Amino acid sequence: MANSKNDSKKQKQDLVITPGGPRPANFVHPVGPNQVVDVDREGNAFVTFRSTESPKTKFRSSNMPNNLVLTPGGFRHPSLVHQVESGQALYAEAGRMRILDLSSKAFLELPEVAIGPEEIPALGSGWIVYSYWNNGTGNSISSFSTAWKVPPTPTTQKNQIIFLFNGIQNYGENFGILQPVLQWGSSAAGGGPYWSIASWYVTSKGQAFHTPLVKVGIGQTLLGLMTLSGKSGTRFNYNSEFRGIPGTSLPVQNIAELLWCNETLEAYTLTQCSDYPSTDHTAFQEINIQTGSVFPTLKWTPVNAVTDCGQHVVVISDSATSGEVDIHYR
Repeated sequence: MANSKNDSKKQKQDLVITPGGPRPANFVHPVGPNQVVDVDREGNAFVTFRSTESPKTKFRSSNMPNNLVLTPGGFRHPSLVHQVESGQALYAEAGRMRILDLSSKAFLELPEVAIGPEEIPALGSGWIVYSYWNNGTGNSISSFSTAWKVPPTPTTQKNQIIFLFNGIQNYGENFGILQPVLQWGSSAAGGGPYWSIASWYVTSKGQAFHTPLVKVGIGQTLLGLMTLSGKSGTRFNYNSEFRGIPGTSLPVQNIAELLWCNETLEAYTLTQCSDYPSTDHTAFQEINIQTGSVFPTLKWTPVNAVTDCGQHVVVISDSATSGEVDIHYR
């Protein structure tokens, strides 16, 4: 008992004052001019030296080879990324996606590539801020659309890649995300220092599929639309497109039900806040979600994963017919 009292007394004597209030002295650490505070996956903060990695390698794991290409699902081996042309569709079979010719019903042979799990980042690993709603109504989502304007170009233009999209994700062994994507910069689909769009389906096992890129102009209004086109038992068919823009339609067949809706800012290889678009925010407006012919009750949950420039999400309206989620860059 005496030892317990002595320990308590010692802890009180070891307290120091910080702007956040009294703290044990061993909880307070200086950060040098070439050091930064980092946080591991478990949320533990620690002091480390500032990274000298180039922007190209900054978002790769240490065991990730340098010959990977970027998708809205993170870096992938290029042999796993495929363009889906008009008249083709994706088809899920035996845990993998295949490309189906819709007229001949023949499958396009894709190369078999042995990829280790360590080379496949988790979906969402580059997400900066986003908002989500999970469909727990018991009725399948029949359509999900969102309108937003192409933002101004970034003030500084280097090698940054920015993705803005509304998307739906499913669950299961090889889950994936279907998404009509606006991109700045160069991805596995191509691109450059301009804005362009494509529909994507990226899976947790590494495969990524996209339509050809279509260049768009600043201020142009986009409507990203995903619709349910068919169902057989527990397998579903969907289509992703930018409404009214030819070449952006991506049919996906025989996959698990899409349930997890999101409005997302994803970005890679940014080195300063001016690498984001030169505007305060992008408004994701006219959010419309239907389950069958019903407009469900929505409650968007904002997630601010990276806030070094003040990035954050503001839910303006939870309406299922004209909702709005604003994504702020700073």
